[in-house]
Amino acid sequence: MKKIFRYLVLLASLSLHAAAWGDMADNGVECSVVMEKTRFDAREAFPDFKLVFTNKGEKTVRLFDDVYPIIRFVEPRREARPNIRIEIWRKAGGKRYGHMVGKIETPIACYIAGYKIEKVAALMRFITLKPGEKHEVPIKEAYLLLTYFDRLRNDQNYELEVRFRDECSYPDARRVYVGKAEFSLSRRSPKGVPR
Repeated sequence: MKKIFRYLVLLASLSLHAAAWGDMADNGVECSVVMEKTRFDAREAFPDFKLVFTNKGEKTVRLFDDVYPIIRFVEPRREARPNIRIEIWRKAGGKRYGHMVGKIETPIACYIAGYKIEKVAALMRFITLKPGEKHEVPIKEAYLLLTYFDRLRNDQNYELEVRFRDECSYPDARRVYVGKAEFSLSRRSPKGVPR
């Protein structure tokens, strides 16, 4: 009886952790973040980065091509911004820390797409990834997207987390792809000036 109870506890534990394992268990697609620079001065512009989707599974999968959606705004000055979520957390001692707002911990800096658009079937685009194939999405001028970027400080380590929500590739599955990268900020003195 004890063995049966242990197996049930093990199965329950595995099912609770399945969501944390992400989409590798689902469809084999791994999302990663590749930064142009992982060490820079806080006074510099935040470097560009790219999302890399890699099919590490055994079957062909498709992704909703919605990171930069096709949008026709009434206002000509507005442009399509990436439909992703970006968070920056401070990293120390293997843990990550945010900014405290009362009792709630929030990211040091963040970006959330400020619009919600209705998906029109005629405008939907998909990317097909065969096993082993990659798809890269460059995110340019991220410093224009992030709010509270002024909270980042030199001589600190940080973690960049990017989330892309895919709710349209398959009618029965909603997936959130999460990519992370670590970076650090360090003061860079001008040439000839001692540190």
